[in-house]
Formats: sequence, structure tokens, C-alpha cells
Amino acid sequence: MDPFNILSSVLLIGYICLVIYVANMELLNPNAPRLTRPLLFGVVGMMLLFALVVLQAGLFTEIDLPADVTEAEMGFPTVSMAASVGFTVLAVACAGASLAVIHSARLRIRLKRMIGETALYDPASPVHTAAIVLCLALIVSTLGNLVLGGGLAGMADQLGETGVSLGEAVFNQVLWVVAAFLGIGLFFRRSPAASMFRLRLRWPNGQDLVVGVGAGIGMYIGILGFAAVWSLLVPPESLAEQTSAAQAVTQAFNTLPSAFLLAVSVAIGEELFFRGALQPVFGVLPTTIFFVLLHTQYTLTPASVGIFGVALVLALVAKRVSVTSAIVAHFVYNFIQLALAIVAARMLGGGGVP
Repeated sequence: MDPFNILSSVLLIGYICLVIYVANMELLNPNAPRLTRPLLFGVVGMMLLFALVVLQAGLFTEIDLPADVTEAEMGFPTVSMAASVGFTVLAVACAGASLAVIHSARLRIRLKRMIGETALYDPASPVHTAAIVLCLALIVSTLGNLVLGGGLAGMADQLGETGVSLGEAVFNQVLWVVAAFLGIGLFFRRSPAASMFRLRLRWPNGQDLVVGVGAGIGMYIGILGFAAVWSLLVPPESLAEQTSAAQAVTQAFNTLPSAFLLAVSVAIGEELFFRGALQPVFGVLPTTIFFVLLHTQYTLTPASVGIFGVALVLALVAKRVSVTSAIVAHFVYNFIQLALAIVAARMLGGGGVP
């Protein structure tokens, strides 16, 4: 990653953390400056700006360049015009929805009724309003980068060329953990013990382990059955294209230690953020759909249905047992797949298992 991208990422992460912190301060102190709304307007502006960038890339692809000049040399990726227009419509819709949520207390009250009285969502909470806007922004960012990358095929090619850094993957999960604890107000709205209780996180007991391991194995068996049915219904060429990105991610971690570390970090990071921080506020179904949308290696393919099922099981385990149990289940589900892929590759290649 070049210095400009590093600086941009640091500034963006810092801005998001600032939004969450300021929203918490407003909730904690009614007399604090009302800065959350202006900061959220900045997030909406970023959505619209990103939409323009993607749309420009799609329009540029339609321009006839001289034979000796490529899009890469001009600094623009090759982007489908239809995909860029579709994404722009989606991004504008997300930006409009964000503005409506920021401005309309009546809309937030309706959202409360839709989510259900059992959820913790508070229409008057600046933290929950910020969470909605930031979640919409994450959807825009995720899908926009997918379009700019050339879709699933482009993502698979990029992963094949550059690989996947274990350090970067773990760092991304650390960001989920930071967002979860910052969002619930660790150290300034809640004590460490209260934060653990709010996230439904505890030291694993027998029930957590039994339910978690059983759910993880069950999810793996279920996804195998789904994949078998899917392969019978989809032409081989389409199946290869739809699964190329996910396979590239799996193949990037070709040792058991790296697979173990990835499975642990993903399980902890995603479960704390999705099932620990978000799900009690917004409910099982909205959080599950959001989880699926952010898994770009499956986005807009039939595999999204399978991932939805996996996410739903994790959501129910977190709700009925604990987030700790969901972490165990997520780890088992991920590690089985990675470990079996590594073992199979080593056996077919004639090598031993690392």
C-alpha cells in the first residue's frame, strides 16, 4: 500500500472513530456540543463523492482511447458502465436514507416499531443514529470497491496477483473489535465489566463450547449440502466465476498456523461487532442482512443465501446462548474449511501437512 493510501485510510478510520466518540459524549452529557449531526453530514458527503468516483470510472470506460493507451495507464480501472450506474443509484439511495434518519425523529420512531420493542434501539440516541449512517456508509464502500475492482472476477484476479496479507486481515478484525467497544462506550459510558455484559461476552463455559462446536460443525455440513445443490443448478463456468474470489481467499492461507490465526481473529472481530454490538440494538434480521452484504466474496451470487443461513445460525446462538458461543461456532466453521483445504492441497501435491 502506497503512502497516500495509508494516510487516507488513517484519516478515514480516525474520522469514523471521532464520529462514534462524539456521539457517545452527546449521549453521556446532554450539555455536550451537538457535533454528531455535522460529522454525519460529512459521512453522507463521502458517500456521494465515492458514488461520483465510481460513476466517473464507468463513464471513462466507455470512452474510445487510442490503441496504444490503456485505462490502467490513464489511472482508471476498467469498470462496467451498468454496474457503476447501478451502484451510483444505490449510493444516492443510502445517502438519502442517511439524511432522512439524521433529520427525522418520526422516521426513527417508525424504525423502532419495525425493529421491535425487544431491541435496544433508541430513536433519540445519537449513538444509534450514527450507527445507522455508518452502516449504510460501509455498505456503499464495500459494494463500490467491488465495482471498482471489476466485480468478483476482478477481485479473484487481484487476490491471485497480490495475495492476502495475514497481517492486514488480522488488522481489519482488530478494527471491528475497536468499533464494537468504542460504540458501546468502553471506559467513558461503561466499565469493562459492564461492556462485557452488554456484548454478552464471557469466559467460555461448557454450554458455550458444546453449542459453539456443534453449531460450527452443523453450519459446515449445511453449507456443503447447499454447495452440492448449487453446483447441480449452476453451469460449471458460472459456478467457477461466482466462487473464484472466495476460493482465492481460502488458498491464500496455506498453512495451519495462518489458518488458525485467521479463523480466530475473524471469529472474534466479526462476532463482537455484528452479534455483540449491533444485533442487540437492531435485531437479528437487519444485522444478518448487513453481515451478508459486507462479505463481498459472495455478494450478488447464490452463495449469499448460504452465508445468510450461516449468519442466521450465528445470530441465534448469540441471542440464545452468548456471543462467546457464537465466536466458538464461527471459529470452528471457518477453521474446518481452511484446514481441510490445506490438507487436501498438501495431499494432492504430495506434500505433508504443515
